Amino acid sequence: MKKVCIIGSGISGLVAAFLLKNKDFEVALFEKSERAGGNIQTVKIDDYTIEYAANSLLKSPRLVDLIGALHLESEVLAANAANKKRYVLQNGKLKSLPMALAKMATGDFFSWRAKLRLLKEPFVKSKSPENESVAEFFERRLGREIVERAADPFIAGIYAGNPENLSVKAAFPRLYELERDYGSLLVGSLRSKTEKADKNFPRTFSFRSGVQTLTNKLAESLGEMIKTNTEVLKIKKTSDGKWLVKTNFGENIFDAFIISTPAEAAAKLIGGIDVDLSEQLRKIYYPPVAMVFFGVKKENIGRNLDGFGFLVPSSERRNILGTIWNSAVFANRAPADYELLTTFVGGSRNAELFGKSDDELFAIVYKELKSILDLRAKPDFMHLKRWRKAIPQYNLGYERIENGIKVFENKNKGIFFCSNFYRGISVGDSVKNAYRTADEIEKIFSHEQTRKSTKE
Repeated sequence: MKKVCIIGSGISGLVAAFLLKNKDFEVALFEKSERAGGNIQTVKIDDYTIEYAANSLLKSPRLVDLIGALHLESEVLAANAANKKRYVLQNGKLKSLPMALAKMATGDFFSWRAKLRLLKEPFVKSKSPENESVAEFFERRLGREIVERAADPFIAGIYAGNPENLSVKAAFPRLYELERDYGSLLVGSLRSKTEKADKNFPRTFSFRSGVQTLTNKLAESLGEMIKTNTEVLKIKKTSDGKWLVKTNFGENIFDAFIISTPAEAAAKLIGGIDVDLSEQLRKIYYPPVAMVFFGVKKENIGRNLDGFGFLVPSSERRNILGTIWNSAVFANRAPADYELLTTFVGGSRNAELFGKSDDELFAIVYKELKSILDLRAKPDFMHLKRWRKAIPQYNLGYERIENGIKVFENKNKGIFFCSNFYRGISVGDSVKNAYRTADEIEKIFSHEQTRKSTKE
């Protein structure tokens, strides 16, 4: 039986371990901290269900497959269909962003000039040059107003980042490919074939007890394969092509291993093997983000929370990136007659605000929400979670890092990267990449076994 080591027990590492276990590999998963699950964490405080990372999940084929394999279908909680609007702050007021092209072209969210520019998109003949930013891409295809009113706030919501800095090819490869293959985002979205997930599965969902249900179930299925409080100190190739992994508890030999850590930890692990790639990984920027949670009596909110929440364009010059209306999206997230609101502060846009004290951050968020949501009293419940390094930024030039990882894996057979700084930051991306990595490992060793059998 082949032995595989996985370093890091976030969603990527857990899924890879689960899949390899089911493929009859001997798996050891080393986790430096005292708990498995990585950043995904659901906590219960005063009858509030609080998410420290992903607040919801988007349906994708591999994620649906995983939930089925874990027998978690009965725990899936669909988002409230009546509250699916996405709001964007515009001139101090919340406006519902149209999610379909037809509504974009007919509603009042964009100016008539922007609407005409949208309709011209299929006829834009230019192609994405090398090293194009997300902002440049959207402006070239859809116009500047789309960048400022739609792309900018959504980039803040997804990456806590800046569209002027993010690489479109690395951060949004699907959009890049649509233009490359079809010459148009609209034509490409209509003509291209995409992976289909279960039609009966909700598009946006969580679990009855929160997102941590997923990582808890994975950890439970792995049991003693997970070694917590175990730090990997060194990795080294042996004379027979295997890998020696040294931890604070000793040394072990493995046929392969997967790095599922944040970029800084990955850089440290490979420092003795590839100095250049190690340095590139070390420089990946993770902006700081503070999550501020408010529990507010419904009667003290001056507007109806009939959507997912709102995002804030940088042009509004506010001190927050946006707010999720958790209890409007999912049931049982707040006590009766209360709403749970999660507001994001910092990111690439306002990184300096992360250094404020807890009380200062509470005051900043209250002032903003009082203006935007017409809060009529201070919240009855306040809580804060800080992420000093939140989300890896796929900034301009990121293709060099991605190519460097591919070359490294080819040169060093048996090492694989499976983390959110490579091939996508979402939970869905992480799950998809774990499936891909597990399949690659199985393929490599099955070919090796075939060659041995042929020689015999």
